[in-house]
Amino acid sequence: MSSAAAIDNLIAKEEIRQAMARYSRGIDRRDEGLVRSAYHEDSFDNHGFGFQASGWDLAAAVRPDGSGFPLEWKQTTHFLGQHLIEVDGDEATSEVYFLAFTRLEDDDGLEWDQVASGRYVDRWERRGGEFKIAERTVIYDRSRTDALPTIWPGPDHDVPKVKIGGDALDTEGTAFGEPGPSDPSYDLLR
Repeated sequence: MSSAAAIDNLIAKEEIRQAMARYSRGIDRRDEGLVRSAYHEDSFDNHGFGFQASGWDLAAAVRPDGSGFPLEWKQTTHFLGQHLIEVDGDEATSEVYFLAFTRLEDDDGLEWDQVASGRYVDRWERRGGEFKIAERTVIYDRSRTDALPTIWPGPDHDVPKVKIGGDALDTEGTAFGEPGPSDPSYDLLR
């Protein structure tokens, strides 16, 4: 492989990594534009569990208007693991491992944590000089839902502490994540 081809290959892989980061951030922040930026308009996403549609339809599902992701999903966090990316000119394939954490609230106000792990297996196409997902299949390796335990015993169980029975931590100046553009990261990243 020539130096120029090797550099193009590295640039393509980094574009794909960045698109995956935008996708994950977009899902967690409920940012339709970020999710959409990872997919071609005519893409197909087989996300499993009854969702098979275009990537842009998946992007629209993050809107916090009750027509997409369940409103009971209070928060999601996606963590991406290793990326296996193979580039062949203007086409690429990838397998990216993920952990997805979802905080849910049921009709009785009880909270649940769902953890899923698996892989995003994608076919990418470079169009107009930019790699985006043309086709995605999500492969689930594990999924689990648990009732949220009471972490700290006693009446102040939702107060952050260093140890059981310890004093409450001072949260002044602490940044907490939020779905949507009110998340503190939007002050720096747009």
